Amino acid sequence: MLSFEKEFQEIGHCGGQYTVDVKTAADGRRSYQLGMRHSRPTPASFFAVYFLPQGIPVGMIQLGGIGQAWNPAPVPGSLSIFIASDTQSMFGHQCQRCGGYWRSRSSPVRWQMTCPYCGLRAESHAFLTEGQLKYAKACCELIEQALSSDKDGESVVDMDKVADAVGKDSEKPKFYYAEQSQQNKYTCPVCKELNDILGRYGYCSSCGTYNGVYELESDLKDIRDKIAKGNQYEDCARDAVAAFDSFARQIVKQLAKRIPMTPARQKEWTGKLFHNIKPCADALKTVFDIDAFKSFKQDDISFAVFMFHRRHIYEHNGGEVDEKYIKDSGDTSVRVKQVIRESSQTANRIVGLVSKMAQNISDGFHEIFPAEDMPIKLQQNSRKSKVATGV
Repeated sequence: MLSFEKEFQEIGHCGGQYTVDVKTAADGRRSYQLGMRHSRPTPASFFAVYFLPQGIPVGMIQLGGIGQAWNPAPVPGSLSIFIASDTQSMFGHQCQRCGGYWRSRSSPVRWQMTCPYCGLRAESHAFLTEGQLKYAKACCELIEQALSSDKDGESVVDMDKVADAVGKDSEKPKFYYAEQSQQNKYTCPVCKELNDILGRYGYCSSCGTYNGVYELESDLKDIRDKIAKGNQYEDCARDAVAAFDSFARQIVKQLAKRIPMTPARQKEWTGKLFHNIKPCADALKTVFDIDAFKSFKQDDISFAVFMFHRRHIYEHNGGEVDEKYIKDSGDTSVRVKQVIRESSQTANRIVGLVSKMAQNISDGFHEIFPAEDMPIKLQQNSRKSKVATGV
């Protein structure tokens, strides 16, 4: 799942030209037509936004097909501005609340977008970057100038010049902007949107699904491969617990960030550690009604509890049992000073239980913060259509 590519590289604008064609009719009435053309040998995608003449975005435009009318502007007198992608057919976005930047393959029109970092949901035009806003304002000014002039003809905002300026030290056009690659470029397993975010964990910007459980599954797959190759089973068991701890801590940080609570409780959950799984699981159930042990047998719960305690032994005691471990874990099968050994069976068992606990927590989390239905259903319908047609 995790896919780190070249980080923080400038990704150039795809180019193109935004045009304003003004004409005067025989009766003296003036009209204008807006357009976007692109002829560069690079991938390019576009979406459109309604802007006030001052350069303030007020709504997304549903472009539709040939002959289909656009949705009306939410504010009379709004101007339609096309926003183009970078050369990887991805769009930059910036959260108005947390300031986080990311890229995605699309900018949803019919449903709200989600900030990968803080979970804010809003219409796509609320996540325009500073560069996109600067470009849009230049387009608005061009329209106003063209209409106030007594001359007919075409005026152009030439984004080809912007594309040509990428990576050069020469002076940039006044509306220059480029996007930037982030760290984790991944396809959402649920809606298939392509996201490029900072760090490992985040929400899919299209459907709002948190990717934590999928990142964990990537780690667990590597651990299973090591077990199959007969690698150190103790290390594999330790790493499985550590991976779960990282996942669970990210989940509860989001709960603490997004659910109103007292400062003391927020501090408690923001710093929550999952080394001792039983009290943490009990607290999740009590406070948030998230059941990490849903559908678990008691024997599996007991096994998970002492395996989580064993992580501490492997990390800090060189694998030797101490009295604290026996007391805390309730594991009476070992004695003090004994070196604990794992088998492929016990290592695989804890990996399986960790995976199941994580899925339970993820499911409970999304009961509190549901994903967007529309992009998920669109993906499901597309998959069914491909199956039906044999594509």
